Amino acid sequence: MLSGFPASSQHDRDHVPTPNDSPTLLPDPQTGTQEGAAIETSSHSRPVPVPMHMPPQPTMSLASPEVWRTVCLLEVVSILWIPLCPWTRTQQVMSCGSGFIIDRRRILTNAHVVANAIDIRVRPHGSAKRFAGKVTTYGPDVDLAVVEIEEAVASDFWTSIGNVHPVELSHRLPALQETVQCLGFPAGGRTICVTEGVVSRVDSIELAAPADTTLVIQIDAAINPGNSGGPVFDTHGHCAGVAFCKDIRRTSDNIGYVIPAEVVRCFLQRCDGDSGYILSPSVPYRWHKLENMSLRAAHNVPDGVSGVLLTSVAPAMAKSLRVGDVLTHIDGRPIYDDGQIQLRGSELIQHRYLLRNKRIGEPTVFRVYRDNEEIEPPPVELCDLPPICPRWADVDYLPEYLILGALALVPLSQSHMWYKECHSELKATIHRWNKRWPGDRDDKEGLVLLVTVFAHELTFGYRRGWRVVETYNGISITSLRHLRELWLQTRAEVQKEKEKPEAERENSKGTFVRIGLQNDDDIWLEAEAAIAAEAGVLKTHAIERASYIRGDP
Repeated sequence: MLSGFPASSQHDRDHVPTPNDSPTLLPDPQTGTQEGAAIETSSHSRPVPVPMHMPPQPTMSLASPEVWRTVCLLEVVSILWIPLCPWTRTQQVMSCGSGFIIDRRRILTNAHVVANAIDIRVRPHGSAKRFAGKVTTYGPDVDLAVVEIEEAVASDFWTSIGNVHPVELSHRLPALQETVQCLGFPAGGRTICVTEGVVSRVDSIELAAPADTTLVIQIDAAINPGNSGGPVFDTHGHCAGVAFCKDIRRTSDNIGYVIPAEVVRCFLQRCDGDSGYILSPSVPYRWHKLENMSLRAAHNVPDGVSGVLLTSVAPAMAKSLRVGDVLTHIDGRPIYDDGQIQLRGSELIQHRYLLRNKRIGEPTVFRVYRDNEEIEPPPVELCDLPPICPRWADVDYLPEYLILGALALVPLSQSHMWYKECHSELKATIHRWNKRWPGDRDDKEGLVLLVTVFAHELTFGYRRGWRVVETYNGISITSLRHLRELWLQTRAEVQKEKEKPEAERENSKGTFVRIGLQNDDDIWLEAEAAIAAEAGVLKTHAIERASYIRGDP
């Protein structure tokens, strides 16, 4: 597994990479061919001819010092939500990254550079003054963000940079071995840094959870902390992409990654929606390679058919795809038995690249082998299919919580996997539920995690934190909101019981709460005692309110 490192830096402390920052490369088999030869595939794949000519080498015209003035230093102060206690945040931290000016007076950078920012200062190259900025679009799914200058200082900012033209995004992927320049403000100094290298590879890598696969350009130019968000220019002087991370394994050297301009343009198009940024589409199925002879025979796939076997399909795709289909083409492009497609010439890439980079409103045409014939189902428009365990705080969920007596409960999110307290059973639960598509989750909106058992007489003897809550008094829990509603009903019952005459109350056994945990004993609480304990728990742990769920005032 390849560990990536986002190229941003901090003033006073080392950057600690998180799964949001760290991509993991899952190597795809590469098929190399000589010029003029056909691509070699499995014996069941149809060969595809490769053009006899090599692409012409572009005329060298790298970015000029005039273009350097579009590159900006971003100084960011941020605070993070704490998944273990979402009623509070971390202390503020300072970090640095890079960005560059694009059209419509916008500055493009990486999402991880400005994540959770509370203050952004932008200093363009050639200027000694820093200007206040703000995040207007945040796209953690592709690690890109847009920053704009605050209106109060915008005029001064644009005057300071003069008649500099915005960076022009390239409309092509750079060729292998093409020279590129990487600009930014990495660690080691306060002025602009220009490094040069070549394109080593164009590939699709799978980022560590919660992110998904993405198209990348691998270069050997130096990318260091602080380079994140800076432009990478090709030999035409156009921006080939955005620097975003590097491989820091001891066994690797000079491996940096760039988000291609093609992905950037799709991101910018998804920024223009009336409802804000729209997350990039998910791959709406799971698949298996069709290289194994027994697997092909079991599904009656003839020798002349190549593609991948669909093993699971999202309910949203039911009209076009079925489990057991052999997906042979996407938008007319053939898929080989190992799941790859032809990118250009003899270069191959995983077919998921075609789906992840779709624009809003762009239809996708699948072709499948089904019931002994190839058919073309109706075109579909892909969208994001969020997993049941939320991915990014302040993007697809807000940090929510419920204090029930002396228990702290939160929605189970993918960020909980970062902590050492997250045992293997809980990780397996997250993985298992995340494989279930929207519409196939037993009416569950989310999973609930008992994250903390506060020390209190009420909970003495209970040490069962980090357990999934399945039931409340025998009722299956569908979300944290559902659990809070049940708890409020219990509180109302207790209050009603207290209003009864003393004689009637003496014969009552009281009201109890039974919290059913996954693969563990239930927790029993006397409801009236839990209500009484709550105020003290909130005061002791400096918790302002007993619960917060999206939509609360």
